[in-house]
Amino acid sequence: MDIQLAEQKIFALNEKITVEQARLRAMDKRAGLFTSGVNVLLQRVKPEEVELLAMQKRWEPFWHVSCATRQAYDRTRKFSVPVTGPEVQSLTLHETDYPVANRSIAFTAVEHCREENRQQRFFDGVSGEAQELANLIGNTRSELSDLADFAAGDNTIVVPPEIRASFVMRQVLQTMLKPVQADVIFEEVVTIEAIDLYYRPIFAFEFRWKTKDKTAVAEFDGVTGEMRNAKSLRQQMNLPISRDALFDIGADTIGMIVPGGNIAVKLVKVAIDYNVKK
Repeated sequence: MDIQLAEQKIFALNEKITVEQARLRAMDKRAGLFTSGVNVLLQRVKPEEVELLAMQKRWEPFWHVSCATRQAYDRTRKFSVPVTGPEVQSLTLHETDYPVANRSIAFTAVEHCREENRQQRFFDGVSGEAQELANLIGNTRSELSDLADFAAGDNTIVVPPEIRASFVMRQVLQTMLKPVQADVIFEEVVTIEAIDLYYRPIFAFEFRWKTKDKTAVAEFDGVTGEMRNAKSLRQQMNLPISRDALFDIGADTIGMIVPGGNIAVKLVKVAIDYNVKK
């Protein structure tokens, strides 16, 4: 089996909304952060009762994997073909006579097979959960040589990934590589077109409802502008992780990921001039 691995990269998605635009949106929606469902009728929150306590910018990681597989092989199969009627006693096919039994003839043939598959998957960089983030990677981005390239300010947090490249690659290949019943395998190629770590900007705003002394957090995606509620601001975690630790894919790792312990794995790092094929 040949495994072709493209260069692994780290990208930071460029912001489409500014922190000030996000702050204004958060201020407009601050009263609604403290009401939900039946509470809307029971609790009347006036915007002037809600104050902004803190602001935070956060870079959240996610993985993007694009993988293609190709297998070419031959396999022998037995076939049973019905004849046209009970009067047929034998059948000649390509100058070979086949006796009829149970109103059918049986013969053996070789199937020439080719299977191709391609998947694109996204995974949360902290939990490893699969996500639908295809709409993000088409946006403008900046390439980073390492996580240390982030210019983190006083209110900026860079979330360290807890999921590594070998994990996300395993999740994809386990669904794509399945043992085949073959007499001869002519070609078995896995092309990892992309296995990249992305960071997207998140703006978070913590508010306090002074009347009830309750707090709530509004978060805005800096790329899509979508808003979500959170319970609290995220705390900084000083967990330095090197690039080599994140992109931990080598021949030994591939041998553990690919199904079948007896398969000879050849890892080839190649330059691929695309991340996603449309």
